[in-house]
Parts: sequence; C-alpha cells; structure tokens
Amino acid sequence: KLQVLLPHMVEVLQDGHTDVRMNVLLVFRNVMGHLTRKEASSIAVHLAEKLPPFFDDESNQMRELSISLFRDAVEAVVGHDKRRMKKKVRRSLIPLFFHMCDKHNSVAR
Repeated sequence: KLQVLLPHMVEVLQDGHTDVRMNVLLVFRNVMGHLTRKEASSIAVHLAEKLPPFFDDESNQMRELSISLFRDAVEAVVGHDKRRMKKKVRRSLIPLFFHMCDKHNSVAR
C-alpha cells in the first residue's frame, strides 16, 4: 500500500524541510527493506537519482542517511534496471569519493 505514496514522497524530498526529508529517507529505507528485490528495483533506480544532492547537506545525519540509502538502493537493483543504475552510480562516484574524508567518521564510513 505504501508503494502508491512513494512518488509523492520523492516530491517531498525536494521541497521539504531537513527534518521532513530525513523522515522521508527513513521511510524509504524501511519500505525498501520490506519489498521483494524485484519490487524494490525500479524504486531504487528512481531514488538513486534523487539522493546525490543530499550527499552535501549541512546535516551530517542527512549525509550519512542519504549515502547509506544510496548504497542500499544500488544493492537492491536486479534485471534490466542494472544498466540504468550504472549510469546513476557513475555520476555519483566522485561526490561519494570526496566524502571518504568527511570530518564525521560515520559519514566517511
């Protein structure tokens, strides 16, 4: 039932306050964990496109959450979605690389 709300939640990611965006990312993380890999795959590709701007958020919690959700999204992809995900990952590698030296150890990890 929550899958119907996911597109609306993606919109909130772009327009919401930091606390709201963090809660939306937590909901995505929880929902993705309850879906089959096939169901999560297309959502993961779409989500991976929306997450990179949050890698540079001023909140270290937001950076950590968005990076870990990006990792989870990459791992959730199966089948024909892998090719689409490769493009998204390639665009995000440099920003992710820079965060390996983040001053907050949890983000760098």
